[in-house]
Amino acid sequence: MSINTDLHQWDHAVREICGEFTTTPNPCAPFIGQIKLKNLGGLGVAHIQTNAQRVERRISDTQNDEHCFLILQTQGVMGFDNKQNTEFDLHPGEMALTDSRLAFDMIPRGLVRQISVHLSRDRLQQSLGKIPHFGKISQNSLSGQLLHTMLLQLSFENAPFSASTPDGCALQEAITALLKPALENQDVEAADLPLRLLAERFIRRYLNDYRLSPEFLARELNISKRKLYRAFEHNGESVARYILNLRLEQSRMDLVRADQEQQTITDIAFKWGFSDVSQYSRAFKRQTGLSPSEYRQSHECRL
Repeated sequence: MSINTDLHQWDHAVREICGEFTTTPNPCAPFIGQIKLKNLGGLGVAHIQTNAQRVERRISDTQNDEHCFLILQTQGVMGFDNKQNTEFDLHPGEMALTDSRLAFDMIPRGLVRQISVHLSRDRLQQSLGKIPHFGKISQNSLSGQLLHTMLLQLSFENAPFSASTPDGCALQEAITALLKPALENQDVEAADLPLRLLAERFIRRYLNDYRLSPEFLARELNISKRKLYRAFEHNGESVARYILNLRLEQSRMDLVRADQEQQTITDIAFKWGFSDVSQYSRAFKRQTGLSPSEYRQSHECRL
């Protein structure tokens, strides 16, 4: 999937895949927009990347309203506003549910990437009784965590699997089954979560922030560093090692993604919070036995 800098082509592709939306480009930067639909046995999963100033779904556009959009933010921050006193920012790793019958705005905070799972609105309404929610979906419950894990697997654009029609139906049923208790448990307090799980969530949110460290994390969680260290020691690893391994894993996936082939090693290192490219290369080689460039080349050869 190549980056599309033509706004008209982007608008056409968005209408074909997601319905009627109006895009306003950012006047301060060259427009970037790419969207690709993956069909998993009839269940549509749209992979989206853009740096637009605003993407609007208006009341007059809602003749194409057969879907609800289940969104997983994978890069950058996207603002949402449904013009009815509901505004929120979606950070990497967070999920949201939007209804195609509602008018709403999406406001990218720079370059963003997300997936949008197109759920049948009628089937969702039959299962839930109504479409009860516009906004973030909490991961504080087990159902929310399992739903996040499922969406994370679907976010791998080049994942080596295909899906039949029964697979697609089963996926929608599984997502709907998890959505119901996840929405019912929206009020579960984060403070009730185990500290390790809460820390992991903050780490994923700030993973591409170079400031992320045990000290930064302890301040954000308002706990002592010692208490944070103990939460990770139970599994025989350190906080710093957990952060490093997660960053290396995310960078490893980017190195072999077809839509990231124009990104340099330096770009990918900085994207995932490494402030020193040499340090990144050494850590990557210790883990994989190959330098980042060697790892990328080895996968190009297989293709």
